[in-house]
Amino acid sequence: MNRLTYTRVWRHSCFVLLVLSLLLPAELLSAGAVSPEYKLKAALIYKLTKFVEWPRNSRERKQFGICILGRDDFGSALNALEARQVGNQPIHIQRFAQSEAVNSSCQILFISESKRPFLKTILHSLAPLPILTIGDMGEFAEMGGMIELTRGHKRIGFRINLQQADRAGLKIAAPLLDLATIVETIQP
Repeated sequence: MNRLTYTRVWRHSCFVLLVLSLLLPAELLSAGAVSPEYKLKAALIYKLTKFVEWPRNSRERKQFGICILGRDDFGSALNALEARQVGNQPIHIQRFAQSEAVNSSCQILFISESKRPFLKTILHSLAPLPILTIGDMGEFAEMGGMIELTRGHKRIGFRINLQQADRAGLKIAAPLLDLATIVETIQP
């Protein structure tokens, strides 16, 4: 590699790191023993709040609930979001082991892979509620989840089930839809 190429690679790397650091909340960059993948997913969950509109009664609550159902791979990365707000609502993180405990204080519910055997039942029970369901298991969106985080080559993508979001009264902004693959629920 000659000096000119090395300089270009170095500048490009610095630019990419600068852009990434501006996109991620500072608290997440310092979160402890959490995989980089889940630090990024925690940051994405926060960023998604800027592209989704909840019904008025959800926006008038004292707190904005971000909840996890099942195994928690986010650890402290998600806790760091409690220093932030969505609109004028401070974020409150809740974790649930059982779906029956999930309540309407959640505006976002991340459903972990550990709940896959019960996923259809869980999503069916949540369908009428204005809760944005997010998961990273394969076919999450086709099974009735709203946003599936997918892994590509060094990036995370989105699969969105717009039909499910509409049923819950959630509006997803066009810029997010432009970045996503739109899917529909597969009927058994």
